[in-house]
Amino acid sequence: MSRQPPPHRARPPLALVGAVLLAHVLLLRPAPPRATPAPAPRAAPLWLRAIPAPAATPAVTPVASAGATPPAPGRATSPAGTARTPAVTAPSPRRLTPLARASAATPPPRTETDGRQTPAVPAAPAVAVAAPVRLADTVTLHYRVSGLARGLPLQADAQLRWQREGSHYEAEWTLQLPPIGTRRQHSTGRVTPAGLVPERYAERQRGERAAHFDAEGGRIRFSANTPDTTLQAGAQDRLSTLLQLGGLIAADPPRYPPGSQIVLQTAGAREAADWRWEVLDDEVLQLDGQAVPCVRLQRAPRHEYDTRIELWLARALHYLPARLRVTQASGDVADQQLSSLPTPR
Repeated sequence: MSRQPPPHRARPPLALVGAVLLAHVLLLRPAPPRATPAPAPRAAPLWLRAIPAPAATPAVTPVASAGATPPAPGRATSPAGTARTPAVTAPSPRRLTPLARASAATPPPRTETDGRQTPAVPAAPAVAVAAPVRLADTVTLHYRVSGLARGLPLQADAQLRWQREGSHYEAEWTLQLPPIGTRRQHSTGRVTPAGLVPERYAERQRGERAAHFDAEGGRIRFSANTPDTTLQAGAQDRLSTLLQLGGLIAADPPRYPPGSQIVLQTAGAREAADWRWEVLDDEVLQLDGQAVPCVRLQRAPRHEYDTRIELWLARALHYLPARLRVTQASGDVADQQLSSLPTPR
């Protein structure tokens, strides 16, 4: 049996063979190495140097008038020591004489600063310091009185008798009112370096009412069956206060310029209250044919039915009362002026 020849196989096209070979070459070729990203450049080293804080400079506080307020804390200040933003200031109160008691300062109102409300810093309270006093020598003064009494014209005479002997004094003011009678104010007490220290004050018209100054008990007692009141330092009565004011101003006139105030606790026969005297501009009075410069003071009414009291102290007469005008709420007025100047002793 003869062997059959194998069947003829068709050869693949050369183009196909070449494409297959090229694909194998591409698949089997090792992958090219990936590009390694360049390392980030190292930052230049940062050299740190400790800078010492500047030495603290003590703040310079400018000298301010009474009531001035320093800049608010935390505000930047210029090298000169003044605030870059306006400092909040409290209203400057009128000057009170050192004889007045030291009282707690009232905080000033809130002030607008840079569009924000900033509470102002309250000023420190005033410190009471004894004021010098120089009292006049013994003298008797005569006054001419004019005005209105119950709507009728008033003409009368008055007299002030002032006497000091060593450490004691006595003062009496007598007002002669023909249709009404005689009115008297009488004050006795001690003379001290601080001025007058009343011990008893009396008002006399038909009857008598009095106030007693109890220094040991620290109170003022009244004979008119009214409650006692606390006796404060420098307290006066309604007559001695006129002489004490003159003694204060005589000892140191520049201390009491116009606009200043003097506050004294003042007792009558029924009550005691603070009397606030305001120093006004000087006024020249024509007395006994002479021009007499005077310090003028005023105690304004404290309420609707209170009395206005005006006092002129003659500079050339050791600051004794040259004129006293009392105006009642009803319109009655008693204006007392010196009718003659005292003869030098």
